[in-house]
Amino acid sequence: MRQPTAAPGRPPTGPVGRQLGTAMGPGPTASSDRDGARPMTSNKGAGYSSTPKTLNTIGNIGVSRGPAPPLLKKADDGPEEQCKEMEAKVHALLEDSAAAGRDGDAPRALEQGKEAGKKERQLSRLREQHGFQDLQNIDLTYAVIFNLAHQHHRNHKYKEALEAYQTIVKNKVFSQSGRLRVNMGNIYFEQGKFPNAIKMYRMALDQIPSTAKEVRFKIMRNIGIAFLRMGEYLDAVQSFGDVMDNMPDLVTGFNLVVSYYALGDREKMKKSFVALLALRKYEPEDDEEEGEEAKPMDDDDLLADDGLKAEIRARQLEAQRKILDAAKLIGPKIGATAEKGYEYLADEMKAAGYHALANELEMEKALGYLKAKNVPGNFEEGKRCLRDFEKKEHALKAKAATNLSFLYFQEGDVENAAKYADLSVHNDRYDARALVNRGNCLVKKGDLEGAKNVFLEAVGIEADCVEAIYNLGLINKELGALEDALVAFKKVHAIVPDNVEALYQLGNVYDLLGLLPAAVAQFEVLNTQVTHDPGILARLGAIHARMDDEGKALHYYTESHRVYPVNMDVISWLGAFHVKSEVYEKAMPFFDLASDIQPGEVKWQLMVASCYRRVGAYNEALTKYGDIHASHPENVECLRYLVHIYTDLGRKDDVHDYVVKLRKAERAQGEAAATMAAAATRSGSG
Repeated sequence: MRQPTAAPGRPPTGPVGRQLGTAMGPGPTASSDRDGARPMTSNKGAGYSSTPKTLNTIGNIGVSRGPAPPLLKKADDGPEEQCKEMEAKVHALLEDSAAAGRDGDAPRALEQGKEAGKKERQLSRLREQHGFQDLQNIDLTYAVIFNLAHQHHRNHKYKEALEAYQTIVKNKVFSQSGRLRVNMGNIYFEQGKFPNAIKMYRMALDQIPSTAKEVRFKIMRNIGIAFLRMGEYLDAVQSFGDVMDNMPDLVTGFNLVVSYYALGDREKMKKSFVALLALRKYEPEDDEEEGEEAKPMDDDDLLADDGLKAEIRARQLEAQRKILDAAKLIGPKIGATAEKGYEYLADEMKAAGYHALANELEMEKALGYLKAKNVPGNFEEGKRCLRDFEKKEHALKAKAATNLSFLYFQEGDVENAAKYADLSVHNDRYDARALVNRGNCLVKKGDLEGAKNVFLEAVGIEADCVEAIYNLGLINKELGALEDALVAFKKVHAIVPDNVEALYQLGNVYDLLGLLPAAVAQFEVLNTQVTHDPGILARLGAIHARMDDEGKALHYYTESHRVYPVNMDVISWLGAFHVKSEVYEKAMPFFDLASDIQPGEVKWQLMVASCYRRVGAYNEALTKYGDIHASHPENVECLRYLVHIYTDLGRKDDVHDYVVKLRKAERAQGEAAATMAAAATRSGSG
């Protein structure tokens, strides 16, 4: 019997002519067309049937097998499964709290941290109830409590934060928890409890291994800063000195300079400053040396300006700032004079390679001369030092020219002020302060439109240049553009809300625009910041008087008179108010005071005499009118009142005498008026 072959397009058959099983499972048997042999059958007793079963294979798709059996119901969760689910919830809450803290949402971070702590305690109790103590997740407990303490700290809930940290550090299960005493020390430091902070730092230091040198010296630096804040400068010097001897850094070096400055030790100040210069942290690359002219950037340069480079540049600037601040601090103290001290430090900076910072310090030296202008020759020496910068690089030249322009402007030398303002603008076109100086010079020369354009240019360069915006408001007010002036002063007020000049100008412009309620609001705010200012009180009184609110006007005018009793406008209004109210007894003191302030002004004496007359004090009125007539015999009004009073008293002889004098005075007054009218006519016709 020969071996059968496979039919084309079918799976190969076995040696007995039966098809092999496919991936869909064993298929039905079939006869071979080539040999015609009948397929093999099996005995009934073997568990097979001669009737083929209908199988749901590719060949009989669509044959229904009835509905699928129902899904098995999941069994109820056991204790272990509940613990796993609750632990996952704790993890999720912990991550949400950390994410909220990262995004700056401290209240939400604390809320989620509290919820995580609550869930973690429930998880611990559940495990204890079911005897799963061996499955306790110590790391999760530590993370939850630590996060909660940190979020309390961020929300300035110091007591709760300290309690949470105490929970960790007192539990011996948590290894290395002693390091968290540094965090506790930081909390005490923020509260100003420096002795407690030092105690925590030292306890943390005892638990840090000697191999972790960087951490240990950072803690020692914190201890030094706490001593510095306490005024314990010797202990601070010892801590900072240990750090600088082993692992020096800029912050510690700067604080060491400050400590020696507080102690007044000149030599140690010099030594510590030189040590600060020697650190040379975050130095610029060779192609970025200080003072080098800017070069156009190509594509490679743009790609190189990544985040790391920006961070290094920021640290460079911070290091330079600390060095310059230290120099400005100790410069006036380490030499016989401030100028000598600055000169010594500038030489040390140049020797260390900080040429740009040395130039900045020389600028400070020049300003030091100017500040000590009471010493003969210092002011001129300061100006000479500033002029020396004309030979240096553009940035310093522009800065020096700006300072010189300001000095000359203050001295009233507008020509030199304009000269140096132009020089400053020429060297640095984008220096807003140089443009402000130029604009001020144009104002002095009367070119208001030109000054306005210059101030607008300065604002375009530096949008928050307060001087330029304020001056622009003044120019617009002078030109009558009150709406533009109001916009400028509002912007100044938005930048510096407590600036009293801006508040005053806002109130003034509102007053000029007739917006009296807004003007009152601004002046009342100003009155709270500059209390008992008679000018502001008088201005409020005047505005309320224009608003026909005489009650408030009387209040503010009275307060102004109490603070500054010689303001004639206030005295005049108060006297007139009491006359209008027919309270002549209160009006007399004001008119009497006015006559003392302006003795040559006869109207105040006449008002006093009139008050006497209206209250029926004729004897005092006659005496006062007599005094006025003696000093001003040609005063017609005085003579009329004398005639009137003597007539009421029935003294005919006196009436006749004063009537003669009155007519003579009236004729003289008429002739004088005619003469003035004729002169005016001739002047007009000519």
